[in-house]
Amino acid sequence: MNRFWKAVTVRENNGTLEITLDGKCMKTPDGHPIAVPANRRTLALLMAGEWEGQEKLLKSYSLPLTSVIVRALDSFSDTTIREGVIDNLLKYLDTDATIYFQDYPESFIEMQSTHWRPLHRWIQDTYGVTIATTDGINPIKQSPTTVQNLRAVIAGFDNLTLAAFEKAVMSSKSFIVALALVNNRIDAPGAATAARLEVLHQIDRWGEVEDSHDVEREEMTRQLGAVACSLLP
Repeated sequence: MNRFWKAVTVRENNGTLEITLDGKCMKTPDGHPIAVPANRRTLALLMAGEWEGQEKLLKSYSLPLTSVIVRALDSFSDTTIREGVIDNLLKYLDTDATIYFQDYPESFIEMQSTHWRPLHRWIQDTYGVTIATTDGINPIKQSPTTVQNLRAVIAGFDNLTLAAFEKAVMSSKSFIVALALVNNRIDAPGAATAARLEVLHQIDRWGEVEDSHDVEREEMTRQLGAVACSLLP
């Protein structure tokens, strides 16, 4: 799609901040006005910036904030979809990279202790659950109590926070990293580091593959940065 608008603005309407193109309110595919609560002005301005930054051709991949808002408005107003997404996100607890430790080499053990164990301690202290971990090759499962308690946590998210959390999980492939990010326990670069720890260790040993590792790093950081920005006031 070609850029067809000249001006992007943010306007107040009935307690919300709408994003407009040439004075017309943008709408989601389902017809909802693309708007955020009036107290989320920073988020509205950042989202407007995504659209102002589009050049001749509209590039959907460069609208990560907008995608979070649209997901929250179009999908999570449906209770069935919302509950299904929560169930799917909980599956990442058993495949989360941060629960599968390696006991060699020493350099990687140190990286795991620096970036992963503090997240586990934070979850335990904050939510009163224990994250099961292993240094073996067989898959493990979190206890029903842990799953139940963490389900209650994300079920309590508002639609926008849940949409941001979903993007963080999908980008990082880590429930634990995503939960820390949406709670401001870590920032976007820190989340990207924790999610890519094994890759980073390989890069330290063997070097970075141009147009592969660097592209992956920038894309993940951009997506996780959008998650952090979507939760700004």
